[in-house]
Amino acid sequence: MLIKIDDLRGPEVAQILTEHLDDMYSVSPPESVHALDLEKLRQPEITFWSVWDGEQLAGCGAIKEL
Repeated sequence: MLIKIDDLRGPEVAQILTEHLDDMYSVSPPESVHALDLEKLRQPEITFWSVWDGEQLAGCGAIKEL
């Protein structure tokens, strides 16, 4: 596994985030969806990591500096 700081430009990251948000909005009330889209994740105070198993995206996470 490789964990790296990601620039959010890869299609794999865009796809997993889109699928996650679509799923969250389909099963949760809007006020309970605590996930950010690509544009909101690209803020300078947010660090985003992706986790890779070879060439396959295995997961991701982000932390916002307050």
